[in-house]
Amino acid sequence: MDLTIVGCGYVGLALAERLQSRRPQLKLTLTTTSDERLEQLSPLADRVELCDATDPTHLLRALRQSSSVVFCLGPKGDRQVDVNGYHHTFFDSFRCLTSLLPQLPDLRQIVYTGSCSVYGDAQGDWVDEQTLPAPSRGQGEVLLESEQLLSGIGDRRVCILRLGALYGPGRDLDRRLRGLAGLERPGRGAAYSNWLHVADAAGALEAALDGAWDGVVNVVNDAPIQLRDLVGRSLQRQGLAPVRWIGGEEPGSANRRIRNTRLKQLGYQLQHPSVDQSGVFSASQVP
Repeated sequence: MDLTIVGCGYVGLALAERLQSRRPQLKLTLTTTSDERLEQLSPLADRVELCDATDPTHLLRALRQSSSVVFCLGPKGDRQVDVNGYHHTFFDSFRCLTSLLPQLPDLRQIVYTGSCSVYGDAQGDWVDEQTLPAPSRGQGEVLLESEQLLSGIGDRRVCILRLGALYGPGRDLDRRLRGLAGLERPGRGAAYSNWLHVADAAGALEAALDGAWDGVVNVVNDAPIQLRDLVGRSLQRQGLAPVRWIGGEEPGSANRRIRNTRLKQLGYQLQHPSVDQSGVFSASQVP
């Protein structure tokens, strides 16, 4: 298998490091949009390419030698990205890919790290891959449209991994949450969130490639957790004052519990089945 990873942010880099340590014989191409990262990525791959995935010349060059590709896309920069930024990053990249497929006859497998945000707010109910997506307007809609564009590719194997909220080394949850100590917060903290250690994101991607997975697969840990428990345990562990929940409406809630049954049926065994069992209580964001 010759593989290209398009986008080497948090998940793409974790996958590249995993493959380099476990399968050094793999012919691997990595892409980045940053000149500064070329030196960092070079030891991990046979080729490292500067690539804007919306540019046909760039993307064709990155994929021309590969039988498989993993898209780990993310908007550039640390600031909040608007809907147009999401559309350019995701939808335009996959529109570019579909236009190039006639020139890539050897590319047989496409894997994309999507997001569980496409499910929207389920009011605390359980959802799985059979649940109709109901994303919030804006970015969630763009992510669903991007999935649909990929799913419409009929002559290649396409797998969409819907990831939970990411945590792991370098994304420390305790550090993020300590600023809430002693504060009042609206709601009861009852909304559920769904988490995924970055090691399991990389592990599931490797399993998807090896197992020729297709369709949609939810990649989350076993234990959705309510916000009050997530915050409360973190602050208690740090010896800090708890949050005071004052009731009322839960602001910005995407309250859902996501099943990972298909992930397990496909044979993947989670290394970190819950946040509390991960050994590294850290995260990218509070969903």
